[in-house]
Amino acid sequence: MKLRKVSAVLMSMSMVGAMAVPTFADEAKTIEPCEITFWHAMNGKQEESLTALTDKFNEENEYGITVTLVNQGNYSDLSTKLTANAAADTLPDLSQGYNNWVTAYTDKIIPLDDFVTDEDFDYDDLIDSYKDECEVYGFVACVPFNKSTYVYFYNKTLFDEVGIDVPTTWDELTEAGKKLKEAKDIEILGVDDLSGFLEASLHQNDCEYVSEDGALFDNEAGLETVSYIMNLYNSGYARLVGEDSYFSNVISNQMIGGYIGSCTGVSYITADGWELGVAPVPGNKEKAANQAGTNIYMFSTDENKQNAAWEYMKYLTSVDSTIQWSEETGYLPVRKSAYETAHPSTLKTDFLRSSWKMIRPTTINLHTSSLHTSSLSQYLMAAMM
Repeated sequence: MKLRKVSAVLMSMSMVGAMAVPTFADEAKTIEPCEITFWHAMNGKQEESLTALTDKFNEENEYGITVTLVNQGNYSDLSTKLTANAAADTLPDLSQGYNNWVTAYTDKIIPLDDFVTDEDFDYDDLIDSYKDECEVYGFVACVPFNKSTYVYFYNKTLFDEVGIDVPTTWDELTEAGKKLKEAKDIEILGVDDLSGFLEASLHQNDCEYVSEDGALFDNEAGLETVSYIMNLYNSGYARLVGEDSYFSNVISNQMIGGYIGSCTGVSYITADGWELGVAPVPGNKEKAANQAGTNIYMFSTDENKQNAAWEYMKYLTSVDSTIQWSEETGYLPVRKSAYETAHPSTLKTDFLRSSWKMIRPTTINLHTSSLHTSSLSQYLMAAMM
């Protein structure tokens, strides 16, 4: 999971005044036909869905705008290429990204403050936590796109066979893990993001994670949380992913009872001969799950292309598009009205039909952190070996 780091806010705010962007309140915009380049890191079903949405935009927009998608590989590849191209002043018109990626080149971001006043956009309809993230640099730096939260995927067929109820608390997860291990000799838990799991577990135990000054869980609640996690692994109720990279592969092969991962992982799970279940992450004193997913940033310095790029950004974040994107990929809709507009019976996937309300951002405490280190994941993995 990528987590955002807030920095250089005053510097960023000072740059906003120097950037000229169109004002939609002044007059109706005129857009000349042009090509917009959009860098992304979507693959598999996500890329198929993004391509379909983009093809529809290219065919139907009234301005003759053509959006060209450029797949830059994975997130790490995209981040590296954005940094290099920012230094060379060769950034694309649009790109996916995280706030902590763009900290070093916020001066390259085109502020969207005037764009979001477009009467066809309805900025206030965006999920509040997503808006907060877009405004972290003191101006509207982006719009939300592929957003997700972490959930507990489980093999419902296996649970029913063994007589296990879906765990909702730490104690229930531990007891269910013991029962499944004794009955089938497999684990009940895998975690795609160990450091994110630690963070969420700390919040579940009413304990903070980190600040700019360092760790905040050197206390009784922190010790209790780490002990809970270590007990799951030391008792054989949880396992590491190994060479499979993600637990979607492991559960697809029925080699684990369940795992905690991004809700978009549903598009990578193959439930052949068994039924997939999904539930909130088991909690303790509180319910908490990590929020993830990138935003879309505008970098074009050409005014006509800025207006054209904004049309595409509006389209991707429209109610219809965000619902379609969610149905096809498992990502969360970015608009409040999408949750009100899309009745569960209209959704195309069993996953979203059964869990639409469960994954609403308003019903789960979503926590983001100012610090994320790969060394923490490596430390936890080493401790569990």
